[in-house]
Amino acid sequence: MNFTTYLALKYLKPQKDKFFSYLSLIISVGGISIGVCALIVTLAVMSGFHREIRNRLTSIYPHIIITSKDAIPTEILKNNKNILNFSPFIYSQAILKFNDRVITTVVKGIVYEDEKKIVNIEKIIKWGNIQGTLERNHIVLGKELAKNLNVKYEDEVVMILPTQIITPFGSLPLTEKFVVKGILSSGIFEYDNNLCIIEYHKAKELFFDKTTQQLNGVDGLGIKIRNEHKIEKIVEELRNQFGPFTKVISWIEMNYNLFAALKLEKTMMIIIVSLIIIVACFIIMNNLLLKGIQKSKDIGILMAIGIDKKTIRKIFFLQGMTINLSGIFLGCILGFFLGLLIKQYQFVKLPKEIYYIDKVPIYFSFVDISITLAIAIIVGIIASIYPAYKISQFDPVEIIRYG
Repeated sequence: MNFTTYLALKYLKPQKDKFFSYLSLIISVGGISIGVCALIVTLAVMSGFHREIRNRLTSIYPHIIITSKDAIPTEILKNNKNILNFSPFIYSQAILKFNDRVITTVVKGIVYEDEKKIVNIEKIIKWGNIQGTLERNHIVLGKELAKNLNVKYEDEVVMILPTQIITPFGSLPLTEKFVVKGILSSGIFEYDNNLCIIEYHKAKELFFDKTTQQLNGVDGLGIKIRNEHKIEKIVEELRNQFGPFTKVISWIEMNYNLFAALKLEKTMMIIIVSLIIIVACFIIMNNLLLKGIQKSKDIGILMAIGIDKKTIRKIFFLQGMTINLSGIFLGCILGFFLGLLIKQYQFVKLPKEIYYIDKVPIYFSFVDISITLAIAIIVGIIASIYPAYKISQFDPVEIIRYG
């Protein structure tokens, strides 16, 4: 250990019977620790929230969705090496009735065997029987939707469709009976509260209006690609191949506003919580200046025997960085401990009606930890430079004469 490091640590040690010196050092280290801890936990929650929503959305959305008024040529998809699988779907709206309860719902028609190749639908549907198949008279209801209708497995619900049929009494909406065979639990309240699933060909038959010769819904294809990192490139390629009358959109674009809001929120939280670290660094500056005044006689003697100003700056800069790094180290330990505690015991419950999830997710990202450390170290360096410079400008003659 060279003498600059030795003096830096010696001057950092509080004087005996000097309560204020101890308190000042504790507040300096504690301020940095609290700031780093707050930033780590905040970013862990934001990253966990972002990751959890992303995982749940990908269990519902295929990577790419293609819709068109005309028939979609599947040969283009079959010849594309970047595409693994694709599955047809139909989206429309209907009314579900069970006993005296009536609820408007979104109906999705799928080919179950194809659909499970592009999304994790097997993991989010709980079947009422072992076989778990979707036949023509079967329906799968969202968890919250089933709760609102007060239905259970094997109950029979009536679907009132927008398709009109001609009767002696005039045009009436078509109705169809379905047996509840599965419950959809995606973890996303919006879907669990509004979505029901039926067999694709049955849906196409029910929603096709023979009077107008039009489908009362949206017919399209869901696509799963090999490499999600190339999704933008593949979307652009498909748009060029299909032309302007076919809509090609990725699941990220469909949820662009949500992810943009999450990104902005995370950025603002970094800025706001970083203010705690900045305030703590002002305490470090005050601590170093106080130490400089307390040790002014020692500084004067050091300068008188030939120690240059650069070395004096280095001594007090090392003091500042020691306080800063100690605070960062303690803050990281406290942040990880608090984050794991929240993850394990879930002290806070989120309302599902407002948020996509009902638990506080925690995810420690290497990038987030790097951002936290970079902010704390940079602010600490800046906070240490100014006091070290001012102390090095002391006049040794004046200090020794009047010190």
